[in-house]
Amino acid sequence: MSAISLKTRRLELRSPEPDDLERCAELLGDYEVVKMLSRVPYPYDLEAGKTYLARSVERWRDAATADELGFHIDHDGQMIGAIGFKTLQETPKIGYWLGRSYWGNGFMSEAVKAAVTWLFQNTAHDLLAGEAMIENSGSLKVLEKLGFRRVAQIDCESVSRGSFVPALRTEVTRTEFLNGH
Repeated sequence: MSAISLKTRRLELRSPEPDDLERCAELLGDYEVVKMLSRVPYPYDLEAGKTYLARSVERWRDAATADELGFHIDHDGQMIGAIGFKTLQETPKIGYWLGRSYWGNGFMSEAVKAAVTWLFQNTAHDLLAGEAMIENSGSLKVLEKLGFRRVAQIDCESVSRGSFVPALRTEVTRTEFLNGH
């Protein structure tokens, strides 16, 4: 599987492309976005971004054995954010981000619902975890809206802040998600 595309009412979730680097740099150059993410540095590192995008493209070529897969989110033909699944060979964890000018429009709820539906329909996983920093109420609302339950308070690393930040771990089962959404 080398390229994938999921369509929702307003969005397209697609496999990443090397040409996305400039848009990633633009959207992830905003500290208000990056401070809520665990693995993205601030300021955005173009070389690291280029390497990450190349690996993301390659992972889709070997999707069945990949430990991580990601989608870029397009609205009206323009990339506005991303969703990823990591630790796919264990209990997968979902992570996501959205450019700040797109916050508050329901885009992320729509995108996460499509991505989680895809995961449960195309893998044997019965459980999906999500983590969000406690101060990230928008992200926590997305998870709760889609049936994720809060299961623990944890510490989440924030590369951009250079520290650990209090976060909540959430989980949803295949049955809960597919029966509720």
